[in-house]
Amino acid sequence: MELGGPYMEHTDLDALVHFIAVAREGGVNAAARETGTPKATLSRRLRELEAHLGTSLLERSGAGTQLTEDGRSLFDRAAPLLADLDALWTDMSARSGLVRGRLRVSIPALAARYGMGEIVARFARTYPAVELEIDIDDRFIDPVSEGYDVVVRANPLPDSNLVGRRFLRSQSVLASPPSMPLPRHADERIDAVALSATGSQSAWTVLGPVGELTVIPKVILRCSSMMLVHEAVLAGAGAALLPAWLIQKDVAEGRLKIWGTVPNRDLEAWALHPARHLTSPKVRAFVDLLVDHFRRLETS
Repeated sequence: MELGGPYMEHTDLDALVHFIAVAREGGVNAAARETGTPKATLSRRLRELEAHLGTSLLERSGAGTQLTEDGRSLFDRAAPLLADLDALWTDMSARSGLVRGRLRVSIPALAARYGMGEIVARFARTYPAVELEIDIDDRFIDPVSEGYDVVVRANPLPDSNLVGRRFLRSQSVLASPPSMPLPRHADERIDAVALSATGSQSAWTVLGPVGELTVIPKVILRCSSMMLVHEAVLAGAGAALLPAWLIQKDVAEGRLKIWGTVPNRDLEAWALHPARHLTSPKVRAFVDLLVDHFRRLETS
């Protein structure tokens, strides 16, 4: 299937928008719920689009809706273009000084529990013309293919398709329940909780009050979320590497103790968005507010 040429003269842009919604949500029913468009309208638009292009875009079966090869090609090329058009429209509209439109943000569970509620509430009050949608997910998110404007993640891998700003940096510390004894000698094995994404752990070097100490983690529990790691340590499962900012209150109130800092394991939290030529005002507004919130926390 070739895109462009005569197809663009006849294809209804709304039909293309509806196709992307169905592809992104995994079916007509889910897309209807997400967009508020009747299922009959979505189905009709998809049939019209397939007729214009002369090819099948979706395979519908009892197992669900899957993209055909041509459907995948159209989605991969059209989704970023429509996102750029949306950003352009928003940017032109915002020349009047109004930040508006729908803003989809993906955040990890830990951010949802610690502080993000205050941030999004402030954003909603400041920008009432923005329809803000927050999704909680710890897995890797591709904002372009999954339709997110901003993705908040800790220590993200470099990606040439994404740009953003760091809004938090914290030392990593080795922490445990107060009842867990400190090692008496180097290379002692300790019960540990670890993030699944970190893979195998051979040793942790800890800089504590008495100097440098190396311990060998015996990982008894792996968790996909930092929030679960934190809760498991609080429940007595073992020691873990945790961001210092996260456990300040736990340490002050005696629920956890810190063995020392762990060099070269700092946590960095970033707000990422697709590296388009234009960054929409709603994205800039959200990222600016996020950065400002944590800057004020650091100086307070």
